[in-house]
Amino acid sequence: MTFDIKKLNPHFAAEITGFDAGAEMTPELIDFIEDAMAEHAVVVLPDQHITDDQQIAFAAYFGPRESPTGAASGDPTRKNRLPKYLFDAGNLDFDGEILSPDHPRRVMRAGDRLWHTDSSFNPMPTKWSMLSGRIVPPEGGNTDFADARAAYDALSGAMKARIEDLVAEHCIWHSREKGGMTAVTLAYEQSLPPVMHPLVRTIPRSNRKAYMAGAHARRIIGMDAAEGAALIQELTDIAAQDEFVYSHKWRTGDLVIWDNRCTLHRGTTFEDLKYKRDMRRTTIDEYAPSWAAVG
Repeated sequence: MTFDIKKLNPHFAAEITGFDAGAEMTPELIDFIEDAMAEHAVVVLPDQHITDDQQIAFAAYFGPRESPTGAASGDPTRKNRLPKYLFDAGNLDFDGEILSPDHPRRVMRAGDRLWHTDSSFNPMPTKWSMLSGRIVPPEGGNTDFADARAAYDALSGAMKARIEDLVAEHCIWHSREKGGMTAVTLAYEQSLPPVMHPLVRTIPRSNRKAYMAGAHARRIIGMDAAEGAALIQELTDIAAQDEFVYSHKWRTGDLVIWDNRCTLHRGTTFEDLKYKRDMRRTTIDEYAPSWAAVG
């Protein structure tokens, strides 16, 4: 079992060629991906022309899969055009056409252009996201990734001590308001209420520390609101420095996996009224509660 591995940034991110995510995974292949993710935090698998079922099956080898809700899309009543366990991260409507200029999802998705971690607004700790590029625009639409492990390592001793035991409140509606969404209704807020997560944690397998900041993080528990917001922004800005960032230019068939526990990411702009972009994401949690039936 030999694959070519090319580092994409001195700190993190690697491209692995020769791997087939559509194949049945053996324990050796599962360990290979787990080890690669522990080392690199972002792994690019090119030429993965997989089906929805294959992507969903691949994700299941690594943890319990999230099932996207209409609330997370900004419309609690909306039907997903994709199968269960796939999140629609593109600019297409239910019929596969480009979203109209006044479509509510456009306002909702503006928050995706801010640095964030997927699903940190959910109570379950999120492990990885896997995004498949089915249709990509010819220009623009990169996804930027930031390494919060390297950023943590670069902090001063005083800052590390300051943030060590802090807890942050995460809320999707906070990031959506920062992105320009103004019509946050009570139904939205009740569908996804805020949750708490440690600001700093040690990541399993790599045993490296990282912090989880980004746009979903609304406040620091027990800290003055302005001081907490400033700290969250400072930590986000540190991770977003050029030396800690890898910007991925998408190609059709790319499958990119990233660790939400120790990276931030953001989408970048493209001519989304001109070009179709069909991106399909599976996200997995670290674990599931004992009462949950994991599909």
